[in-house]
Amino acid sequence: MNDPKRELKQSDCVSQNESAKSKVISQIARIVRKAGIDYEDWRYVSRRVREQCELSPKKKSRKLPRVLTSVEFRRFYQAVDRADDAQHSLMLRLLFFTAVRVSELCNMKVGDVDLEQCKIRIEQGKGRKDRYVLFGRTFATALRTHIANHPQNRWLFQTRRATKYSTRRIQQIVQKYAEDVGVKATPHTFRHQAITWLTRHSGMADAELQLITGHAQRETLAIYQHIALDGELEEKYHESMKDIEL
Repeated sequence: MNDPKRELKQSDCVSQNESAKSKVISQIARIVRKAGIDYEDWRYVSRRVREQCELSPKKKSRKLPRVLTSVEFRRFYQAVDRADDAQHSLMLRLLFFTAVRVSELCNMKVGDVDLEQCKIRIEQGKGRKDRYVLFGRTFATALRTHIANHPQNRWLFQTRRATKYSTRRIQQIVQKYAEDVGVKATPHTFRHQAITWLTRHSGMADAELQLITGHAQRETLAIYQHIALDGELEEKYHESMKDIEL
């Protein structure tokens, strides 16, 4: 049961805090008006005040990304298979194997796929260097069949209107299958899932993982000047993925 006295004290503290803030605002406003400070001057003054008072925003706590358990993972893809939609099956498996963002999946073109090297080129847009993602060797046959069955396709995954899938549509597809088996998942879940798997089983260094996933931090960019998607890295990937039953 709530204590009325305790709640009253908490309310008083909040009220006093708001009152103190109001007084400070009024005092600052008087000083600003008296000094004839304009907007640009105010931006400079407020920045210097923050520096002198050592004020900075609180850092947001970063939640660990949720990944599916091995049982949930299998159940999800079993639900996909039961639906008997070949394109959904391929699309959602590629989402895991490549660890791409959903927007990157939508933008994949048939011409970006290298079936021999088991790579897909990801266009990064103006001013950014394209990268390559990998997919399992055992997956190449299914991808080759899909491409052969849709010779007119521009996009790797197309709607019936010959347009690429929207990110929203893929989110809806993932949500449908997830709800069918009672798990919580979004397209980004499978990116986390793949990165977690590779971290545990591939033996790749962080910089190598970032090269594949495009998950680079500013401080690691210099490392990329000396790293390429070479045979050794690719072999680590394929070795870790060969036992995945999808």
